[in-house]
Amino acid sequence: MEGTAFQWAALILGILGFGITWTGGVIGITRTVEKIKQDTSEKVAAASEVHAAQLSDLRAEFMREQKVQDHNFGEVGAAMRQYIANVEKEMHQIEVWGRDNFVLKDAFDKATDRIEGAIRDMAASIKSDFKDLNAKIEKKN
Repeated sequence: MEGTAFQWAALILGILGFGITWTGGVIGITRTVEKIKQDTSEKVAAASEVHAAQLSDLRAEFMREQKVQDHNFGEVGAAMRQYIANVEKEMHQIEVWGRDNFVLKDAFDKATDRIEGAIRDMAASIKSDFKDLNAKIEKKN
């Protein structure tokens, strides 16, 4: 390895320049990647905060709407209970009216038996009247 001092100096300067360039490149790339990473992290954090706030607002709105729906359903239940109570009262009134105004089977059977008896008696009376009338007509002839 022979060479002049100038050649050695050029070689050393070349190696130093190459090393400094590569070191600077690595440092520059590392700093750029770090800036990108930091910028991305900040953007993700900001977006997360926005989404968390939106999610919180949506949850609060859902809970308000759910409370309204629960209240409305409770009102439906109360209205149904009231309607059922009204129908039961009306049915009781109908049953009482029917009890008071319709004839019981035993009473109906007794009444029809009396009517049949009266019709038989009336038929016998009419038959008897016809026989008497027929007898009078025959006496006159």
